[in-house]
Amino acid sequence: MDVISLLLSIIFIFLSGLHFYWALFGVKDPTAVLPSGTDGTLKLKPGKVGTSIIALLLAFFALIYLNPFLEIISFSGLHYISVAIGILFLVRAVGDFKYLGFFKSIKQTHFAKMDSRYYAPLALTVSVLIFILELWR
Repeated sequence: MDVISLLLSIIFIFLSGLHFYWALFGVKDPTAVLPSGTDGTLKLKPGKVGTSIIALLLAFFALIYLNPFLEIISFSGLHYISVAIGILFLVRAVGDFKYLGFFKSIKQTHFAKMDSRYYAPLALTVSVLIFILELWR
């Protein structure tokens, strides 16, 4: 189970770093990473602060899964926090039934194609890994 914890930590550190990079330097093609309508208008505009908050949350998630190695957090409720993170990523994988997730209705945009190919499967993988980890802990 330590391998799964380490893998989750690596994924969250990478995603956190990516979001910090976007917050500092911007995104070259926002339509690839943010949901957009068929006319190309972005449906989310998180800005630097919003992107930084997501980056910090992802870094916190990484700390939760690094905890078995570093023993940073001594809180008995980490199991429940971990399950909540798993549910969050499962909800992300399922999506909002319009712009993101496996069951989106708008599938023609650049983001929708990237979401189907990379983002939703990654969210589902993270969710499954978390649930496996928490079932055997």
